Amino acid sequence: MASSKIKLDDVSSANGTQKVSLPKYSSQVINLANGYAKATRPDNVGQVSEDIKRFRDDETLSGYSNQDWINWHQNHYPNGIQKATDEAWAMFVKMRNSLNTVTKDDIRKWEEDFVYSKTYDGLMVQNAIITKIANEIGSQNFRLATPEEERQGIDGFINDNPVQIKSETYDRTGKLHNEELQCVVVSYTKKAKSILFDYNPEIGRASCRERV
Repeated sequence: MASSKIKLDDVSSANGTQKVSLPKYSSQVINLANGYAKATRPDNVGQVSEDIKRFRDDETLSGYSNQDWINWHQNHYPNGIQKATDEAWAMFVKMRNSLNTVTKDDIRKWEEDFVYSKTYDGLMVQNAIITKIANEIGSQNFRLATPEEERQGIDGFINDNPVQIKSETYDRTGKLHNEELQCVVVSYTKKAKSILFDYNPEIGRASCRERV
């Protein structure tokens, strides 16, 4: 078995694609504008990853170079790039106008929110979920785990019963910190403005070796 690596520039060179020259910092902003406007949605430019497969499977073509792909895409979506450009530009102008109103005080507010609130909330989601469950089942007996209990794979307690609070991704791909300690596991999913989770109201009466 041999190991190797390839530079991203070499990928472009091998595929014959060209690098685009843009003003400094602008690429990230354009990417945001494009995302907010959903300018490259399938209605405009097709399902690009799937279309590349269709292009590669098109036996009527004489070649499969990058220029061949460009020609294929323009033939199937003749106005796609222009539509995406117009929509992304309109959003870019809105963003630019809004950014012109930003003050240094706004920057400070953002920094404080990031350090004092968002990061804290992200790490303390277990506390919010345990508190919510305890309130909904009418229990005043709940707490977060101590550092020593956390090392055993416990995130908190409800009615003195240990529970684990894990993200949906962790639930699908991870394992319990302590395989012998089969605590109740509550799996949650983060959405844009909320956190979704399911639990059995009997959670407060489940023993550590039960899965609810």
